[in-house]
Amino acid sequence: MSYSGYKWYVGVPHCHTVASDGGLTLEQVIKKAKKNKLDFLMITDHNVNCKEFPKVDGLTLIYGAELTKHGGHCNMWGVKDVIDQEDYDTCETYEDFLRVKTKAEERGAVICMNHPHCKQCPWRWEKNAADVDVLEVWNAPTHFDNLECTEWWHEQMRNGHKLPIVGGSDYHKDYVVTNLLTWPVTYVYAKSNSPEDILDGIVKGRTTICFDVGTTFIDITCGDAVLGDTVKLGENTEVTINVKKLRKKHKLIVFDKDGECFTHTAKKTGDYSVTLPVKKDGFLCAHIVFEPGFLYSKIHDIAIASRIPEQKGMDLPPLIFAQSGAIYFEK
Repeated sequence: MSYSGYKWYVGVPHCHTVASDGGLTLEQVIKKAKKNKLDFLMITDHNVNCKEFPKVDGLTLIYGAELTKHGGHCNMWGVKDVIDQEDYDTCETYEDFLRVKTKAEERGAVICMNHPHCKQCPWRWEKNAADVDVLEVWNAPTHFDNLECTEWWHEQMRNGHKLPIVGGSDYHKDYVVTNLLTWPVTYVYAKSNSPEDILDGIVKGRTTICFDVGTTFIDITCGDAVLGDTVKLGENTEVTINVKKLRKKHKLIVFDKDGECFTHTAKKTGDYSVTLPVKKDGFLCAHIVFEPGFLYSKIHDIAIASRIPEQKGMDLPPLIFAQSGAIYFEK
């Protein structure tokens, strides 16, 4: 496939307003998105369909809603009236979810499983990767639960599921001096910034996740193939991993179906690139981790303890700072 004219667009696929439990109006969130130089923004209020969007120069607004039930949360993107109110009200069992999801898909919606390993509101229904189009592998500022979700994503790929990923800030409001709308953001490699092309890029796995706009960025290519593509293995198949703004002491970890296959710890801040041979079928992806310091650990305690008391005071392992989608290989 030719990717002539394609480029990276940055946005937030999970955001709430005062239409549900968010702290800002739609107009205020739009203003904030523009200030943060986003290319796209998806509005996903809890169990509420979007109202008509205004036209905003330089920002693509994408309709959505977050189905929010005890059994699980999932975003449904791309359709204004994605679910009927009676479906929001009556979706309680896994069978109900499948019924509602099918109706949304028939209307053209893209389905994303949200924060399935969140200790506060996990996915309690049957956790089947085949039921959804996309996985929200990273939810909110990076924390321990995202590590567990990443492990589950890798397991799904080992089982043959080519499951695209996004990172969603799950924005509700800011606290004191924070700017939580863009923690994290998802970059999408797309033909244009139209809603259709952004969603197409996500569904096809052409995504990489960053801690914030303009921070450390991971891209993986294999010849003309990009993230989300499937490559036929040959004797000389290689991938190139390009990292922009890799921070000093941060660690790049590359994964294949058998686990870690390459690591590199930065001795200084700057761009980094490595080309690796590919000898196995399956997948290849990467993420970058950092050691949480005293301040980050304290903030983590304050932010997490009120919602997940069992994580208060925990010794944090290295946490994810940037995360790529996957590129796939077959014999």
